[in-house]
Amino acid sequence: MKYMVITLLVLVLMGGCTRTQKEAASREKETHKKTIWTTKSEIFLEYDEPKPGSNAVFLVHLTNLKDFKPVSEGPLTLTFTPEQGEAVTVSVDKPEKPGIFKTNVTFKQPGGYTLTASLKGKVFSDEIIVPDIDVVSGEGKHDEVHHEEKAGGDISFLKEQQWTIDFMIGLPAKQQVSSSFMTTGEIMPVANAEATLSAPLSGTLSLSKQLPYIGKKIVKDEVLAVIEPPVYQQGGIGSLTASYVEAKNRIVLAQKELERAKRLYEAKAVPKRRLEEAELNLESAKAAFEPLDKAIQEIKQGASGNKVIIKAPFSGTVVELLTANGKAIDAGQPVLRLINTSSVWLKANVPATEIGSLRNLGKASFTIPGIEGEMKPSRLVTVNDVVDPKTRTVPVIFEVGNNAGKLKVGMFAEVSLKTGHAENALTLPEEAFFEDEGRFFVFLQRQGETFERREVKTGIRGNGIVQVLSGIKEDERVVLRGGYYVKLASLSSRMPDAHAGHGH
Repeated sequence: MKYMVITLLVLVLMGGCTRTQKEAASREKETHKKTIWTTKSEIFLEYDEPKPGSNAVFLVHLTNLKDFKPVSEGPLTLTFTPEQGEAVTVSVDKPEKPGIFKTNVTFKQPGGYTLTASLKGKVFSDEIIVPDIDVVSGEGKHDEVHHEEKAGGDISFLKEQQWTIDFMIGLPAKQQVSSSFMTTGEIMPVANAEATLSAPLSGTLSLSKQLPYIGKKIVKDEVLAVIEPPVYQQGGIGSLTASYVEAKNRIVLAQKELERAKRLYEAKAVPKRRLEEAELNLESAKAAFEPLDKAIQEIKQGASGNKVIIKAPFSGTVVELLTANGKAIDAGQPVLRLINTSSVWLKANVPATEIGSLRNLGKASFTIPGIEGEMKPSRLVTVNDVVDPKTRTVPVIFEVGNNAGKLKVGMFAEVSLKTGHAENALTLPEEAFFEDEGRFFVFLQRQGETFERREVKTGIRGNGIVQVLSGIKEDERVVLRGGYYVKLASLSSRMPDAHAGHGH
């Protein structure tokens, strides 16, 4: 890490060393700067104050915007066309250094010229139009851009520095952006698609009907087990029948007692309290009879002779066997567990601190280790209103179709929950942003070698891009990669004489 920092500082400071020699020779001359971008290249001009009859030195910096590296081939033809009169043309066979072409130009007459820079290399070619090259006689106007560059807050980051690092400059992009939040999840059975089937009565699991094996696919109403009657009647169908008859008789007696209490009450032979007690006794007798009646009806439907049959309440898969054939079984004892996995639930565990930021829970996606591709739930089932006291998370449940059977109950998932969405948003890649005391800023290129630090307000973040709400415009060029080096340059520019020289 120490060597990396030293290397970065050398890159930042080396520009001052490379330009010191020419500075002494050009102090008395006015230096003009212009930068033009095409779809393929960037041209950055530095040139002396052009005057008729005198040589003006032109330094032409050419950058290939495909990789932001210097153009290393020629020839380069410069044609200066005046508003009136004869054009001036010079040609340079090859760059003096990679990316830097140097030539002298003599103008015969003052006025405004338009420069056409034409590069026709074997690998790279382009034609660039540079307007407003002013040739003045005597005292003329000075290039406003040059004086603006010397304003406070400008950051100098030379072409020699840019070309040696992984660097990229570009315009903000307008596109759709969605932010998301990653959390863990688990595949669970749907609430009404899981059942543990138990013995309705005591008995012995018959050997005549083998229990299904784990993993077997079951269809609705398929016979899963047969229970033989027990040796002792306690807990068996005989015991149930006796309880059923007894409960039914209680209802008959309670009904007769109620009728008698009504007659006595109407004859004013008993108080009203006696009538109310009789009504309550009848209700209690009916309540005790109902579950016994329901059990008898179910057994009659699933009974074969004096045997009890257990059927599948829905189609699904046997996931657990809790007993075996030939074993004695008590009433209420579990036999097997059945799950329908044609649809499953995805339970996402969202930290309580993040639940408030979720805006569009219907749009979620998830991945499962070992299964290729990203999957999406079919619908949102529920967002729990209670925070788990142990994990401090809020369960959010989605339903997921699983007809192919890839998803297994108990699998863990990485869940992406959407927290925001914007259409046609002004965006930049995350790498372009820097944070300082909770505020975000980017670096803008104002000229070929002049940059500006600009504070911006950010919005939605997602998939490596960030929405910019304010601070920059669509046509402003931003450092997309290599901004850390510009940041170092901004720190070195505050040092005394850090860029005392400025020449190639």
